[in-house]
Amino acid sequence: MGKKGNRNRPTLVSLTSFLRKQEILHPCLVHYCRKGRECVLEDGEPKCICQKQCPPHEKPVCGSDGRIYSNHCEIHRAACLLSIAITAARWSFCEKPGKGRPEIDTESNFANEIPTISTAIYNKNVSTSAFVKNLTLPSTPLVSVDEATEDLIFETTTEESEYLDNEISEEADDTGDFYTDKEDCSMQEYEVLKDNLLLYNHARLMSQNNHSKDYLVSIMFSHYDRNNNGNLEATELSEISIQERLDTLSNGCSLANMIQYDDTDHDGKLSINEFYVAFSKLYSVYVVSLDKALETNHLSARVGDNVEIKCDVTGSPVPPIVWKRNYADLATLNEEDVRVFGDGSLYLTRIQLQHAGNYTCHAQRNKDIVQTHILTVHTVPEVHVTPRLQSKRPGEDATMFCHVAGEPFPKVEWLKNDEHLKMDIPRKYQIIGNGTSLKIRNIAFADTGAYMCQATSIGGLTRDISSLVVQEQPTPSSPNEERRFFAFHDWGVSIYEPSTCRLYHRIQSTDIIPGTQEYVCGDKSVKCEWGRAINVANRYVYASQPTRDRILIISKVQMVVVDVVSTDKYPVELHHVAHLDQVWVLNWRSENNTGIKTIQVIRDAGQKRKHHTVHPEPIDGQFDLVTGLFIPSPLQELSHYSFKYGYVTHTNQRGLYKLDLVNLRYTRSVDLTPYNCVPTQVRFSSLYGMVIMQCLEPVTNRPTGQLILDYLTDSVIGVKPNLPGVPYISPDSRKLVTLDKTTNGATLIVQEITANGLNFNFDVKTTLNISDINFYPSQSTHSYDIYASAQDKEGILFLNLLTGKVEMITGVGRAVPLQLTKWNNPNRPISGSGLFGQYMVTPANEALFVINGRSRTVNCEIGAVSHPSQVVWTTLKFH
Repeated sequence: MGKKGNRNRPTLVSLTSFLRKQEILHPCLVHYCRKGRECVLEDGEPKCICQKQCPPHEKPVCGSDGRIYSNHCEIHRAACLLSIAITAARWSFCEKPGKGRPEIDTESNFANEIPTISTAIYNKNVSTSAFVKNLTLPSTPLVSVDEATEDLIFETTTEESEYLDNEISEEADDTGDFYTDKEDCSMQEYEVLKDNLLLYNHARLMSQNNHSKDYLVSIMFSHYDRNNNGNLEATELSEISIQERLDTLSNGCSLANMIQYDDTDHDGKLSINEFYVAFSKLYSVYVVSLDKALETNHLSARVGDNVEIKCDVTGSPVPPIVWKRNYADLATLNEEDVRVFGDGSLYLTRIQLQHAGNYTCHAQRNKDIVQTHILTVHTVPEVHVTPRLQSKRPGEDATMFCHVAGEPFPKVEWLKNDEHLKMDIPRKYQIIGNGTSLKIRNIAFADTGAYMCQATSIGGLTRDISSLVVQEQPTPSSPNEERRFFAFHDWGVSIYEPSTCRLYHRIQSTDIIPGTQEYVCGDKSVKCEWGRAINVANRYVYASQPTRDRILIISKVQMVVVDVVSTDKYPVELHHVAHLDQVWVLNWRSENNTGIKTIQVIRDAGQKRKHHTVHPEPIDGQFDLVTGLFIPSPLQELSHYSFKYGYVTHTNQRGLYKLDLVNLRYTRSVDLTPYNCVPTQVRFSSLYGMVIMQCLEPVTNRPTGQLILDYLTDSVIGVKPNLPGVPYISPDSRKLVTLDKTTNGATLIVQEITANGLNFNFDVKTTLNISDINFYPSQSTHSYDIYASAQDKEGILFLNLLTGKVEMITGVGRAVPLQLTKWNNPNRPISGSGLFGQYMVTPANEALFVINGRSRTVNCEIGAVSHPSQVVWTTLKFH
């Protein structure tokens, strides 16, 4: 975020050096002559002489010498020629036309010469571009021109001329060489200063870019604001006045007097709004205003709310309002949930976490007066406990676990029967971490009750209950859920229970798929090849078979193949969009991941029906332009959050196409050329609406760092060019772990995801060649830690993301050789069993290892499994 006063103002490029150059090339451009005089060059030096002629402007005025002049210019010119003081006087002072002294005729006294620069500066009805058309500007533009649609002629209207003539000339123009100097800066002289200052700067700065007066005032403010803090101090104005010789623009006034007259809030400096107001009366500069107390507006909303935000920038007439977020014009987004209305208000519908952030508004013709609205979005806390019910004998210990999620993160407490625990009882209760678990020691009959994990935040209060029953003969309680994992290997699919490592069922590669005449994989000698496997709606397991151009759908209850879905060639990647009940398929169309790919979608993926694929709307009339497909993970917490978009990439193209998941079409493109970024990995954070991507250079594939996009507007909000590697986001969206593989091992860079961006926590260097990463629920916080498997060593690395503590789990067997892995699968994946899941599974070359994540030990080894490549966990719930 920049300074509020400087936001969106045009930037001057080498202005000071340019002005000095022009002073040398065009001395009269910066040499001020008083009214009635003009600048000429004598021996290369600027000199003021009496004005040769005035413009044919008819507005009779009475002079103090009793003569009537055709306009004010003729008064000044006559005063110079006659070397006497002549000012504008009341009409009663002059004799009626035709009587007494005749009008003075000054036209015959001068040679016909082209008016010089100071003449044109005085005559505001003459376009300044006419007399500076031969001015040579530097090759680099002075200003960034982004207002091409604005009025391109700087001129004063008839009403403005009359005001200037009456208010300035009649009262203040007696300050020429014949005027009496004033010790103080009078109001009249101050108006003369502003008059000449604006015209002087227009001639110098905008001779070839005839933008509006509003734009010129903005240019001047940017130039004078030397320290770029959004305000003009007296020291800055004095410095400019000396450097550019502006003391000749008025007798008795200097730039610093602007603070004396136009510092309306009396803070000793001029804001951009005060600077605009200073010129508004004389020049019809489009003035808007904003109460300083309203420059920043904080507001809060809950997920699902509708919010209307009013802009407090005002003006007369009421200005059209522009709303932006991260410099993107919100009116151009074409989003149903983000709408800008004609009255200047912003309306956000069904707010989600992605809507949190800063929104700015300003008048369409004035980008300098900006109001910032900071929106925070909160959620109702989510609480989950396990076990739901347990029965214990007196004297035993009981443990219950709690996991809390929410934004902001809630306060966590344990209660018993609606009352706070009596923590003064010695060694009775132990609360682990920040409430992640409760341990009750040496229980007695009185400890029977409902133990509540309670979470409280601005979003509300939520509880979940774990019941404890103390009995002499405990009643065996059946679990309310059971976890199993499906292992995909060369000879089919095997389903296991993790604690005992018991085999539940096996689907052989030679089995005939029910209702068809097809094999699961093939005849006796044909091995299975698996692309990806995912859990869908906790009802099915989808598994892609690239070499057979199809996807198998396996029932997790029946443990048999219940459907076969034909696809384009080589289906590999599968992505589940839970809230839309879709499975997106990326088809490689070649075995070595080269060339263009296609996308297909299976709708109603979790329903009991015959499934088939459809193509999304093509890009530029073609289906086969895709290289990568990136869909938000369904494992993100805060389940009420629904992603509407994914992204696709094209070969060596520095950018993304945004994909509308609901309507199966592409909405817009994101240009990343300025960052030299071809995205290769993209991750989504449900908190704060961030999209974090790994970037490579086109063709060479050299890393160009990490980029952060705003999911709502696709604006780049963060650049980390020196941070290579693959990003991984924890399920609670609070931690980002970047895996940077090197020739000597790997580095894990841990960052915290906050509303203000990414904050570096720490990094860990290891000699392990890391194959895969899995987030595992932390035992001490309501967040996550990570386990990382090794490509070529019999070890699993554990990293505590809170403390940075590292441990190793050894004895997990040799991984599948890299040359035997295909379809971009890691040679040693590691898969966790989810929230409250105690176990993880990682394959070895001819075995499966079940890891106890709580004790960080090997639970068991399952042998005789040939080259397992995919592991999918499922949960069976019992009622």
